[in-house]
Amino acid sequence: THWRQKNGSTDQGPLFLTPLIEACNFTEAKTRSNVTLFKSAGVNANAHSGYITVNKTANSNLFFLFIEAEDNPSSAPLMLWTQGGPGRPALFGLLLQNGPVKFEMPRNLTKRELTIQKNVSVIYLDVPVGAGFSFTNDTSAYSKSLDDITKDILEFLRQFLLLFPGYQGRRFIAAGDSYAARYSVALAKQMLECPSPDVNLTFEGIIGGVGFLAPILYLADSSDFLFQASMLDANGYRTFRNQFEKMRNLTAMRNSSYYPLVIGMLARTISTSKPKTLFQNLTLYNSQASALYTERPLSMLSCFAYANSSGFKQAIHVGKDTCLQFANPHLLSRLSMDFLIDIHQTVEYVLNQTRVLFYTGQLDTRFPSPKLQTYFETLNWTHAHTYRIVSRRTWKPYDTYYGAAAYLRSAVNFTSAVVLGMGHYAAFDKPLEVHHLMMQFINRNIAFSPK
Repeated sequence: THWRQKNGSTDQGPLFLTPLIEACNFTEAKTRSNVTLFKSAGVNANAHSGYITVNKTANSNLFFLFIEAEDNPSSAPLMLWTQGGPGRPALFGLLLQNGPVKFEMPRNLTKRELTIQKNVSVIYLDVPVGAGFSFTNDTSAYSKSLDDITKDILEFLRQFLLLFPGYQGRRFIAAGDSYAARYSVALAKQMLECPSPDVNLTFEGIIGGVGFLAPILYLADSSDFLFQASMLDANGYRTFRNQFEKMRNLTAMRNSSYYPLVIGMLARTISTSKPKTLFQNLTLYNSQASALYTERPLSMLSCFAYANSSGFKQAIHVGKDTCLQFANPHLLSRLSMDFLIDIHQTVEYVLNQTRVLFYTGQLDTRFPSPKLQTYFETLNWTHAHTYRIVSRRTWKPYDTYYGAAAYLRSAVNFTSAVVLGMGHYAAFDKPLEVHHLMMQFINRNIAFSPK
């Protein structure tokens, strides 16, 4: 089992809310799931956390932390925030990117002055099962596809709305970075195409940062960008580019028996691991996120240790002996074939149906911005022609901001942004700029055309 109470321990372990929800013990569920940790940092907002069971047979449970808007929580929009990876904890979004508190070294939580929680209620959800604090007793229950992930998210939302019925019918935004942009697009398509009375939300739009949206062997081939950023020399450039050419040639044969080979080659080429990947050996970087740092930032490593500390874990009702997963190898293995799935039709569908904000990072070494921006131009949707011919403009978060913070390109319901100086960790690199970008989307100042 995932957790077992030790003799003499006062630790209550993980808080499973599904039995209370099914028994209609909503008051008890809300009382027991209450989180007071953030109020001690000066945050005037209600917070709840715990586990929702999405597969009883396998005992698959999704961990969430829900923080209500500080202003007008009875009418504020509801946002679902998921993290990429796949498998990163959503608490990284809360503590390092956009939450009402921010982690500061060595082990401090302080109030974040610019936070979307001021005006938006946010669910931080560890998804898929096996990401962050979410877990299952049966590894064969790990998601193998976006459909599996979407199904679990919808089951989570169904139970969430039973526990918090005041959010029925609320404006709803699906948001996340990197791989999570993929979840957001897939969830949007399902909710818009097959609306369920059990998940009664008014779908408002998608926010996808540095997204894994384009085909992986195109998007992750960063050889040109790495060479131009002086991270690869001429020999390294040829080697890195040729490796991607080999993978593309294998997939072009349309022989599915080669796909596991391609996935293995990809895992040894990009990102960072032990033994070192080709990216590490050629660039001598140990972090593939930004041209500006060769190692993963210390505050990120310290935050992981803090989030995995027994005191913090008990405060958010996961139990002090529950382990925080950062890159679950079993989950990555089960989901690996999804890496090769082309989702352009899903992206085109949501562009035709709802409001969309996609932002990319000028210094992103994982999914280079020019790759994504070019991909956006290939998409065929109602306003594609307008998007292709419209001129980009500079953007600043507020009038007195010195200089420009991004390039923006908009056509009716779709805005794409290139955030200057930002890498793959997005709002970790540029919290102020991404905050204002998200809020302008939520407030319908961008990607919105009155009908």
